[in-house]
Formats: sequence, structure tokens, C-alpha cells
Amino acid sequence: MLNRPFVLVVNHLLAAESWARNSLLPHAGKSARLSVPPFDFDLKVLPDGLVEESTDAPETRIKASPLALARAAAGEIPEVELSGDIEFAKALNLLFNHLRWDFEEDLGKFTGDVVAHRIAQAASSFVSWQKEACRNLAENLVEYWTEERPILAGRLDILHYIDEVDRIRDDLERLEKRMERLENA
Repeated sequence: MLNRPFVLVVNHLLAAESWARNSLLPHAGKSARLSVPPFDFDLKVLPDGLVEESTDAPETRIKASPLALARAAAGEIPEVELSGDIEFAKALNLLFNHLRWDFEEDLGKFTGDVVAHRIAQAASSFVSWQKEACRNLAENLVEYWTEERPILAGRLDILHYIDEVDRIRDDLERLEKRMERLENA
């Protein structure tokens, strides 16, 4: 159901980046399944470096969690599981980690460059504000749960716990050595 729109989006991004198409050329004819549960996307590389929907059994599989997808959208490099033709999987992974949509350029075709630039700036400011708000909320929740309603252990508490475990371990080792000496005597 979502395979066709996915292929259209990937081809739109590939058409704008010759380096991306060139990286797929050695893998022409190969097929892959990209899994982001609950969705699977099957594609096949064409001789020109673009892709099409595939009905072939995939030679390569790339599986990512929905959280990894969110991390990728935030600009981070997500962790994925690769299997099958590893060289092809690496090429696809490189594309998905570095291929970016130039929203401003595409929007400029419809609205003009100045309007597109202003919309892109506003969108970027909004996204930055959202990230900062989420980070502040997370920091406030951590502080609340460690200081006000302690259901999480604080950093110093954890370090103290580790020191105590180490001390008990050392004490136990000394006790075992003493018992060994007493048994031998």
C-alpha cells in the first residue's frame, strides 16, 4: 500500500543527487526489503540508478525500528539490522543516512525562492523550538523524578551504590581468603 509512494519519494531524492544514483549503479537488478515495522518496502535498483517496486525475493534486508526512523528524521544516524548482500546493504544504508530532501528548493519551484526561503526558515525555527521544548521537558522530568518524587536514582546515588557493591565484593574476597587459610591450617 505504501510501497509505491515510498518508491516515488526515493526516486525524487535520487534524481536530485547524481552521487546517490552512481552509488547504486553497481547494484542494478538487485532487490531489497526495507522493514520499519509494521511496514515493509520492497524495491529493485534499475540500470539508471533509480528504483522501482519489486516483486522479487529480496537479496538484502534492512530492518530499522520506528525509533531509529525518528532518530534519522532528527539528523542522527540510526542503528539498523543488515542481512543478505552486505555490499548492497551498505550502499543502501549510506543513501538513507546521507540522502536529504531539499525542501526549500522544491518549494521554490511553486512559490519562488524568497517565499520558499522564508517558509523554510520558519519551519526550521519551529523544529528547533520543538526539539528544545522536548529536551527541556525531559530534563525537568528527570529532575522531578530524582529530586522531588525519587523514583529514579540520581547520578551520585548510582555512584555510591557502585562503590558499596565494590566494597562488599572486596570484603567477600578477603573473607574467602581467610577461610581458605583457616581450612589449610
